[in-house]
Amino acid sequence: METTWSTPETARSDTGTARSPAVVATLSALLLLAASIAGQIAAGADCPTVPPGLVIPLVAAALLVWRTNRGTTGLALGIGLFIGTGAILTPNTGDHLSSGDTTLIASTAAELVALATLVIAGAAATLARKGARH
Repeated sequence: METTWSTPETARSDTGTARSPAVVATLSALLLLAASIAGQIAAGADCPTVPPGLVIPLVAAALLVWRTNRGTTGLALGIGLFIGTGAILTPNTGDHLSSGDTTLIASTAAELVALATLVIAGAAATLARKGARH
């Protein structure tokens, strides 16, 4: 059993792996993004058979947990920018927010919060990793 405890500087598990708050926020944003897409699908939003908005953040989260370095935090930042740009440029976001369906509105709002958090935390984690040597 793995025990986790937090200090203001890091979140650390008994495996000796320390993660900065920016990395933890990036990971949380990736998971919230995937959950919000799943919520949109559950609410009846149109999506492909294999929804990339669900799969890509989960893969990035797995990579970030497996190997926390500047490359994986930069990848997470890039995903936030890529999916965020798509959310802004397509009419789906506006349609979902004006649909009147509470679940669809809430999951779309959660997606927007996750994307904003992902971009900010991903940038902070990537810039912080610049000085780290891993």
